[in-house]
Parts: sequence; C-alpha cells; structure tokens
Amino acid sequence: MVSDLNIPVAKSAELATRLRRSFPGGDTRTSTFYTPFPLAIVRGEGCRIEDVDGNEYIDLLNNFTALIHGHAFGPVAEALGQQALMGTAFPAPGAQQAELAEAIHSRVDSVDLIRFTNSGSEAVMMAVRAARAHTGRERLIKLDGGYHGSWEQVPMTLGDERPLRGIPGPSRDLVEMVDANDVGALEDAVARAEGVLAAIILEPVMGEGVVVLEDEFLLAARRLADSAGALLIFDEVISARLEHGGRQAATPVSPDLTTMGKMIGGGLPVGAFGGRAEVMEGFDPGQTGHLEHAGTYNGNVMTMAAGVATLAALDEAEVERINALGEDLTARLDGALADSPFDGRVLGCGSLLHLHLDTASEDIRCFADTNLGSANLRRFHRAGLEEGLFFATRGLMAISTAMGPEVIDEIEGRFLRVIDRVAAQAEG
Repeated sequence: MVSDLNIPVAKSAELATRLRRSFPGGDTRTSTFYTPFPLAIVRGEGCRIEDVDGNEYIDLLNNFTALIHGHAFGPVAEALGQQALMGTAFPAPGAQQAELAEAIHSRVDSVDLIRFTNSGSEAVMMAVRAARAHTGRERLIKLDGGYHGSWEQVPMTLGDERPLRGIPGPSRDLVEMVDANDVGALEDAVARAEGVLAAIILEPVMGEGVVVLEDEFLLAARRLADSAGALLIFDEVISARLEHGGRQAATPVSPDLTTMGKMIGGGLPVGAFGGRAEVMEGFDPGQTGHLEHAGTYNGNVMTMAAGVATLAALDEAEVERINALGEDLTARLDGALADSPFDGRVLGCGSLLHLHLDTASEDIRCFADTNLGSANLRRFHRAGLEEGLFFATRGLMAISTAMGPEVIDEIEGRFLRVIDRVAAQAEG
C-alpha cells in the first residue's frame, strides 16, 4: 500500500498489509481508521507519541479523550505494576472496586449507586435497560449525532448519508432523534411518545463536534422527562472530564442516570453507569426478579487500580488548569482559522475542542450544522500528521494534564504550518 504523506510510513504500511490478512480492511476499530491506512503507534510518554517509523507527534487525541494524564503516567503505571504481581482478575469482588466507586460518589452528586462495565457502549446498554425496567416502557429519545456507543438501539444518526445497515426495523422503531438545542422538537417528540417513553438520553457536551447543550434545552429535557414519567440519562463517557463532578455539575440539571467511561479507567477498558438508588436497586442480585448484569471483567482489579490512581491525581485544581489550557488553545486555533483562507471554526468546552471546516452554519448548535465529512477536514488531518499533530480524523482534540503553556505554544505553531500546507496544496 502507498501513502502520499510526506513522512516515512514504510513500517506502518507493512503492518497494515499484515493486518489485512486477519481483519476486514485491516481494521478492528472503525474510529481509528483512515485511508490508505492508519499509522501504527508504538510508544507514548506524557503528551507525545511515536509511530513505528519513528515519527513523533503531540498527542491531541489521548485515545479519544481517555488518557487524561497522557501516556505512561507514573502513578497509573506503578499501580498496574503492583497489581499485576498480585493477579489481574479474580472471580470475586475486591477493595479496588469500592475505592473507585467511592471516588466517583464523592464527585458526582447524582450517583447514589453504581455498577462497572467494560466499555461506554455497555454502560449505555445497561442504563437503558435500567430505565426500561423502572418505567415499564421501551421507547427512547436521543439527539441526532449523539454518540452512545456501538449499540443498535442508540444509533448516531438516522440520516440518509449513513444508512443503518444490519439494524432490525423494531430496534429503529424504538428510538426517535431530535436536533440538539431545539426545545420545540424535543417537546413534539415527547408528545408523540406519550405513555411509552422510557428515557431521554443525551450528552451534555456532544463528542461529535463538541456541541454544548444549552441550559434552556437541558431544563426542558428535565421538565419533559418528569412530565412524561420517563428518566433522563446523561452520557458523560466523554464529558465527565470537564468538571470535578462531571459536566452535569456545571448545568442546572441533575440526571436520573449517568454513564461514564474513558478517563475513569486510567487507560484500561472501562465503563460505568449509576444514579438514583431506587432505579439502580433493580440490579440487586439478592432481590427476586433482579435485572441480570454479568461480565467476566466487570470491576476487574487492573482497571480499578488504574482508575483509582487516575482520579486521585485529577483534583479540582488540575481540572481547572487543563480546562484553561483548552480554552486558550481553542481561542488561538479559532483565530488562526479566521485569518486563513478557509471557512472554519474551532469550538471548545474546557479541555475538549473540535476543528470544524466547511460547516452548514457559523453558529454550530446541533449535529446538522456540522460537516464532519468535509474534504478539507481530511486534508487538515493529513497535514497535521505531517506537522506532528495527532488528532481525530473528524477534528476532535483533547488536552491532557501532561501539557502546559509551552505545549500550547508549540501546538499553535504547528497548526499554523498545517494551514499553510493545506493552502499550498489548494493552490497547487
């Protein structure tokens, strides 16, 4: 396979050829794929990573926001090393489960009881199951473009551009999508689901585009869920990093259930769902007719140890610090685009930011206003790799605690060169 990147890629190409012998398209994780093949990363330290060909990058993705402390973070590495010597998984509970659960309880006021899973997708599945069992209803309302994992009943979009192949009709009939920040559309959807609505599920800050849900919309979601006898679920798999108590701590709304993942596992597979005791108690295995939730690696000691070390090092001051860095970088990159020949914006919320190009609207308030398939966005991603910036193909970026002001300066300089590269390509 041949790449037109202006950096060495021979070893990544060799691995891509090898992977194609075992995986369809050489891929086992769709979000990391880009053509003709993704570069293979072999090591990381702090906010920097290196690929198999020796190219170095500032990591602005951090495994899609999961590595909030960056790579090879000392306290996590030490905790994992110590635990590995005592065993990696047991068919029994351990103190580490209690420690991580208590750390989350102490931060997120809405979580009375919690259960661990192995991914954010699974956490959403179980939260929806809890809502359906508690209400005795089946229908869901979600936001168009809201990403809640790989489960068929919470698809990202129903748009014609991304047909839902492999998803049975009955599953599609159980969910209705509305645009983010459109109170009227949400009111209409709740009215249509009268008597059958189990839950409204949403991300308070959408991972696809870093679109922030406005207080008015969140208040409406809370009011409408209550009036319909449904539950309100916040998916904070990504947004929990934005406040010490999760993004919900910065909103006027408290959800009934919350899903989490990514950063709470310290770089290991993790998910969690929790909320009001009266809802979560349905999973109590000591009760007759309890909800079943098994899982070989639920609450495994390696993930728990990494999660405890991660949250212990992420106090309120550190959250505020990386949020400030993110806001600074957002302003700088947005300003750079404003002075460029490109139609683009960089949106941000604390330590999360997102590059947008060729959008349908300058005022990006919902997924329909974005253009994550923009050809220019793909060009910026490619030029970013050439300039040593690693971010998502769709434009998602995240700050880690391994970064400081000097790294923000370096990122800005490299981004300015990215703009120049793409502009030169357009002229050529």
